[in-house]
Amino acid sequence: MPTFAGLLTRLFELCVHVLERSGAAAGLAALPLPVAPDARPLAALLGVSTIVLLLYAALASGADTRVRAFRAASLLAAATLPLSALRLLPGPRGPVLGGAAIVVVVLASASHRALSPLRRDGTASRLLGRTRLLLEGIGLSISGVSLALLLSGRELPVRLAFWSLFLLRLSIADLLDPSRLAAGTGLTRSAARDVRTAMGRAGRPPRAARRLRRAASGAAKLALLGLWIALPLAAVLAPGEVAAGAWPPWALHLRWYPPAALALTALLLLGQAARAAGERRLLDAARGAAVGLGTAAWLFLAFRDPGFGAYRQALPGILLAETVAGFLLGAAARGR
Repeated sequence: MPTFAGLLTRLFELCVHVLERSGAAAGLAALPLPVAPDARPLAALLGVSTIVLLLYAALASGADTRVRAFRAASLLAAATLPLSALRLLPGPRGPVLGGAAIVVVVLASASHRALSPLRRDGTASRLLGRTRLLLEGIGLSISGVSLALLLSGRELPVRLAFWSLFLLRLSIADLLDPSRLAAGTGLTRSAARDVRTAMGRAGRPPRAARRLRRAASGAAKLALLGLWIALPLAAVLAPGEVAAGAWPPWALHLRWYPPAALALTALLLLGQAARAAGERRLLDAARGAAVGLGTAAWLFLAFRDPGFGAYRQALPGILLAETVAGFLLGAAARGR
């Protein structure tokens, strides 16, 4: 039976495997950093974990005792990770520390979400909001320049169009947070209701057959939610896994998920914009319409213009970065 340290090591090895298959490990190795190439995945993991923990600590504003305790624990964990790295590295305990960092961040994320009704808006949440507005302003400005070039008949630089899409998608990532979209569709509420019924916690205890059906239904909905969240990562990993012979060739069809997801979210944003316009929320309507139309136009150019061929390969990375940004921006917005 594997020990706890062995489980942490396997968790870190899985993280390294993802970095290698996605090409991120090669990118880290090419950076001019004062760290040995084979140690850079661990250094990157510890650095990102520390930043996320500091972000959670900064967002934990309010006088509630539980929020203050979480803030103190997050600060302590953020300080402990680099100090532990200085103590344990280089050495054989590095993978254990990497796995522990992943576990700490997951536990901190769950606690952060559980405490969302108790948190208050603070300096960090306002700063994230202003950062989002800055990204949106730059993205809209670049999109305006791109549109002017198209209308005037001039050549549109592919890089300019790419960055307009990337910045705009990041600026509205909080609206596309998978957990928020799942809540909007009722999937999470329905799954939670099925689980409560299966456990006999929903009013009168149900019969055994109904409890079994609800348990199966809840498990299927939770699996669907997990698949929804995992698809961006699978799309990024597919080329590397197929090239290594670990996945069958048909897995390359996952590469079509990013453009399909971008097109679907463009339609979703346009629908939300129409609903916001009907409710006289003109700023929200303009925001959703601009990003929705910009995404649709970019996809049209990406699959019509041969010059966009190289940037089509970046679509999985855009979707993955957008998912991560959605979790981070959504973390600041929770509880409002």
